[in-house]
Amino acid sequence: MLEASGGTAVRFIEQSGARSRVFDFADIRDRKGRRVVIDVGLQRWFASVFAARTSNRSHVTRLGGATGLYAPLCWLARFFAAQTPVVRGPGDITADHVRALWTHTEGRSDISQRDVLHRLRLLWRDDEQLSDEVRAALYEQRLPEVTDIADVAAYDDASMQRIMTALRHDIRVARDRVRAGQDLLARFRAGQIPPQDPKHSLAELLDIFERTGDLPRAPGGWVALSVRKVSGIAEIAGHLCLTSRELTAFCLLLTALTAENFGTVAAWPAVHYRPDAALEGVPGIALIEASKPRRGPEREHMVTPVEDVPEELAAILADDDSEPRLFRSLLRVYQMLVELTELARRHGGHDLALAGFRATGASRDGRWTRGASAKNIARWSVRHGFPTKEPTAQGVEPVEAGRLRQTGIERKRRPVAHTRSTMNDHYLARSEAVVGQSRTVVADALRAQVATARKRRSVPVLPAALVERATTDLDGAAREAGLDPQILQRLITGQQDTVLTGCVDHRDSPTAKPGEPCAESFLTCLGCENARALPHQLPLQVAALDQLNILRTHVDQATWAARHQVHQERLEDLVGHYRESEQHKARQDITERQQKMINDLMSGRMDLR
Repeated sequence: MLEASGGTAVRFIEQSGARSRVFDFADIRDRKGRRVVIDVGLQRWFASVFAARTSNRSHVTRLGGATGLYAPLCWLARFFAAQTPVVRGPGDITADHVRALWTHTEGRSDISQRDVLHRLRLLWRDDEQLSDEVRAALYEQRLPEVTDIADVAAYDDASMQRIMTALRHDIRVARDRVRAGQDLLARFRAGQIPPQDPKHSLAELLDIFERTGDLPRAPGGWVALSVRKVSGIAEIAGHLCLTSRELTAFCLLLTALTAENFGTVAAWPAVHYRPDAALEGVPGIALIEASKPRRGPEREHMVTPVEDVPEELAAILADDDSEPRLFRSLLRVYQMLVELTELARRHGGHDLALAGFRATGASRDGRWTRGASAKNIARWSVRHGFPTKEPTAQGVEPVEAGRLRQTGIERKRRPVAHTRSTMNDHYLARSEAVVGQSRTVVADALRAQVATARKRRSVPVLPAALVERATTDLDGAAREAGLDPQILQRLITGQQDTVLTGCVDHRDSPTAKPGEPCAESFLTCLGCENARALPHQLPLQVAALDQLNILRTHVDQATWAARHQVHQERLEDLVGHYRESEQHKARQDITERQQKMINDLMSGRMDLR
C-alpha cells in the first residue's frame, strides 16, 4: 500500500501481487466524465480513510474489494461538492449531512440505501476525526434487510443430471481433441509424419506453436498464408489448448464436485502436494493451497484436499456413464485439467490450473487466458440449451454457480471453506428441503422425549430453603410440599431414607399389595411416586452416579441400556438440581459409611437382605 500525489492518491497492490491500481481522490469524475471539484483537505481525508481500510491488516486483499470501497467515496465526493457551505474536511461534516445522505439515496436506482449505510459504517465508525454526533447518526437508521438470500435453491436430481451430462460432454470433447493434437505433435517430432501426409502441415504448425506460443506471421503482423490455408490460428491452437468455454465447463464441474465457490476453484493453482506419493493401493489425494479472501487475512489461505473415489464406492456410483470413475473422482478431473493446460500455463507465465488460449479479441499476451470467469457461464448455458434467467416451460433450470454450491453443501451436509454455524445458518437454513427434514427430525425427537418422560417419573426434590423453613413453620412447609407435617418431619430427619431418596410411605408401594412393605430394590426408588429427594442425600446420589459412570466403561452397550441406563438418567436429573459447587462439596463430604452403603447398593448386596 503506497501513498502518492501529496497524500491524495493510494496505490493498492493485491495480496498475491498480481494486480495493482492507483486510486486518485484528486481526479474523481461524475457520470459525464467531468472532474468533481472538492477541497484538498477532503481529498486527503478520503485517501487516508481508504488507505486505513485497505491496509495490510484489513480483510481487503483483492482489487475488486478495494474498488468496492473507492466507489462510495467517489459518490460521497460528488455529494459534498454540491453542499453549501463548502465541506473542507471531516471537521465540517455534521449529523445533518449523514441524514441528508440517507434521504438523498431514497428511491435511487444507481445506489442502494443499504449499500450507502453499510459502507459509511465501515469507513467512518472508528474515525476519530469525525465528531461523536456524526458517528452516532450512522446508527439512527436500521440496516435494511437483504431479502434475496433465500432465492438460492438447490437443484433437484433431474436438473443436476442434465447439467452434469453437458459438462462431461464438453470436457470429453476437449480432452480427446487436445490429446489427439499432442499425439500428432509427438509423432511429427519422432519423424513419423512424412511430408506428403495431409497432416504434415498441421503438425509442423503445431510444433511451432508449442515451442513459441505463436504462429508464423507476415511483416504486417497478420498470420501467414500457410496458417490460413491449414485452418486458422483458433483451430490450430485448439489442438493443444482449451477454450474459455471449456475452462468454464471444467470450473463448473469442479464446483459441483467440491461445493466450493466458483471463484475459489477458478484460482486453484496447478502446483499441489501428493501425500499419497501416487503409490498403488494407497487412496489417491492431492492437497491444493486455495485462497478465499472473504475469510479475512488470518484464514484466507486454506488447503483443499482433492480426493479420488475409493474402489468400493466407484462400483456403487457406476451408471450409464462410459467413464463413471473419471467424472466422479475429483482428483482425476483435476489431474486431467492440469495435464491439458500445461502448454497454456507455460506460455501464459502463471501457475493457475485453469489456463487456455483465446485467438481473437485480445493482445498477444492477453491471448493466454488464466482462471475462469463467471460471466462466461451464460455463454456456456446458451450453447447447451439452458436458459439464462428463468426456467423453461419444460422445467429446464438456468445454470448458476451459486446453486451448484448450494446443492453440494445440502448433499454433503458438512462445512466447505466455512464454519459449521455458517453452513447451518446460511446455506441449510434457506433450503426448503432441509427445513422440511429438520421439522420431521425435531418432531420425532420431541415425540421420543415425551414418550421417555411418560415412562420415567421424576422424583420431586425438596429444596434447602423449604427444609430450613420447616424448622420454624412445619405446617406451612408441609403445605408447600403437599405432604403431611409429620411425614415431612421424618423425611427431613432421615427416618424414612431409602439410601438415595426418602419414602413417603413404604407400605403403599405401587408394586405390592396395600399394607405390605415394599420389596423393590432401592434403585427403583429413583422412579417411584412415593420418593422425595432432600439435600442431605446429595452425597449418596453423587457417589452412586459416579459409580454408574465408571461401570459404563466395563459393561457392553446392550446390558447397560437394559439394566443401568434408566438409573443413570434419573440420578443425573436429581443431581442436576444442584450447582456444580454443591456437587463438588458433596463428593468431599461423603462419609466412609455412606460410601460403603453405595458399594453395597451397586454390587446388589442390599437387594439380598
